[in-house]
Amino acid sequence: MVLAYCIYIILLVLSYTSASHNYKLLTISNQNIQSIEKNNVYWRWPLFIAFFSIIFIVGFRYDVGVDYMGYYRDFYGLGWAHHWEGKISRYEFGYEAILRTLIYFNFKVWTLFTIIAVFIWYFFIQSFKIFPFLLKWGLFFAFTTGFFFASMNGMRQTIALAIFMYTIKYIEKESLTKYVVYIILASSFHTSILLVLPFYFFINKISFTNQRWLIIYIITYIVGNKLDIKDVILFGLDLFPKYQHYTDRFLEDFSNPISGGFGNFYLFFVGFVIILLSKDLIKKAPKLKIYYNLFFIGAIMFNFFWKYDILGRIYYLFIWFKIFCMAALVYYLGKSKNSWLIYLLIITQLTMFIYKIYKGENLCSPFQFEFMA
Repeated sequence: MVLAYCIYIILLVLSYTSASHNYKLLTISNQNIQSIEKNNVYWRWPLFIAFFSIIFIVGFRYDVGVDYMGYYRDFYGLGWAHHWEGKISRYEFGYEAILRTLIYFNFKVWTLFTIIAVFIWYFFIQSFKIFPFLLKWGLFFAFTTGFFFASMNGMRQTIALAIFMYTIKYIEKESLTKYVVYIILASSFHTSILLVLPFYFFINKISFTNQRWLIIYIITYIVGNKLDIKDVILFGLDLFPKYQHYTDRFLEDFSNPISGGFGNFYLFFVGFVIILLSKDLIKKAPKLKIYYNLFFIGAIMFNFFWKYDILGRIYYLFIWFKIFCMAALVYYLGKSKNSWLIYLLIITQLTMFIYKIYKGENLCSPFQFEFMA
């Protein structure tokens, strides 16, 4: 457990300080900050340090993450015997191609986790190229919200999500071709990302900043605590045979729903703060509108589905856009009349980060390296 605390806290501090120094180097050489997005000057040596540190930790971990041993057994064909081929072939073609290539050349399993980490964190960092001044806070909240821990669990879906985060800029630029190409790339790791294809046509045309949406958010939280959605989900699974293997797991989750508590209320509180200050935030940073809209959709889904772990796959593609919103809140409103709320958010996030390590969220702890196993 001590090793887990040391690694995660050091990685958080290193990522934040590296991104901060990276931005200072960018502003020194680029008086016009808009030129950063147009020119290939975003990645400087501090950012490479943070990037490769994350890749090393994630790539060389052992039995860290809920799904780790599942991927491990698939890689080495453990426990599947004659069913191994069928098991591998049900994966999406992008992940399957990587897996088969590594196995063919007799690579070790750490290469698989390293490649996955490269995909996730490259596209995550690239998604902040539109506003590099937010990257340090983006990395801060990536750790403290638990996104980092979640990325070591649902790895294929997180790759798809990270690519989607990067692709948002093509909605802003109205580049449908590039948007579709990247979504197809993302779907080669997890087909659930295809759900976001239609969002290109409307996500930048709607607004959820009016106070009535805050009321709706509160109502859905209350209703979601009372609603039984078992029959609805089982009916939906019948319509998609590809995901029938989730049925047993869902029934298990339904029998053992996640209990509400302070953690659940805190997530509600974070969403409340973001929605409450969203109007002021979008005024200061219009490009964040799409990110906020996606978060709002995810927040509403979360209010209905938070009880059941398996349903996290549904809102997973949206809820993590809160990272962009929280980073922007700190940057733009940290010195406003609402600064006390921002500082409270930072302190509570750090506290929750330590607590997540303590309770081993997504089996992030205890931590051990592959060469220690």
